[in-house]
Amino acid sequence: MGLEELQDLMIKYHFKPDKKLSQNFCTNQAVLIYMTKIANLKSTDVVLEIGPGTGFLTKFLVDKCKVIAVEKDEVMVEVLKDKFKSEIEKGQLILLNEDALLIDYTKYKINKVVSLPPYHISTNLLNKITLENITQAVLMLDEGFIEKLTAFEGLKEYTALTCFVNVNAKIEVVEKIAKTNFYPAPNCTSAIVNITFKQKNNTKAYQTFLKELFRHKNKVMRTGLRQALPFLITELKWKKSIEKKFDTLKNKNEKIYSSSPEKILKTYEELIKK
Repeated sequence: MGLEELQDLMIKYHFKPDKKLSQNFCTNQAVLIYMTKIANLKSTDVVLEIGPGTGFLTKFLVDKCKVIAVEKDEVMVEVLKDKFKSEIEKGQLILLNEDALLIDYTKYKINKVVSLPPYHISTNLLNKITLENITQAVLMLDEGFIEKLTAFEGLKEYTALTCFVNVNAKIEVVEKIAKTNFYPAPNCTSAIVNITFKQKNNTKAYQTFLKELFRHKNKVMRTGLRQALPFLITELKWKKSIEKKFDTLKNKNEKIYSSSPEKILKTYEELIKK
């Protein structure tokens, strides 16, 4: 398996990697086996694979557990149907020609994600994954995006997404992966991350709060909250009277971007407390 097999499939099914879909196929078998090992898969696990492409990673996943593979490219769906006909018939592989950002994890009883997702959906995907009640995600991501994901308070890369993921999970950057492991080679260096979830508040309401709060990240907390309040009243049905609490917060004079994920969660809990 590798570049030669990929080229054979390209000839057989008449396709070329689609840049619009961020199709950069990993041709290094050892990398894919390593990702599977990190996920510590058991037969009882149900794993989501996003953008399985030609099924190079899928092959190792279906040997371990049930797999929900979500592929948007119809040509790749045909490749996968042929390649995993037996696994699909047995129910070991469920192949969906859908948008991975719209999948109902509960419906399919997904508890882990192991994937090399298209890099252009990374932000939306991490938001989606964190909203779900899963235990682990092993992902190959763009190293630049990982810097945002693992940033700490005070850094310019620190965002609402950083805050939302880090308060609900532990992120470990396992290993950098060189461009030469892909065809075609991407414009960036990649890395494998192992995300272990222990949700403290992964609600849609808290995610919405963070997104609006970080629009005012350079303000001190009470000022940022006042500016965010009209939106929060509309979207989260907060009452105008909550503004009285802004001056009682312990971190009221701290810049939003300087507040840790834990501090911001405590601030939110204080505000919504009856």
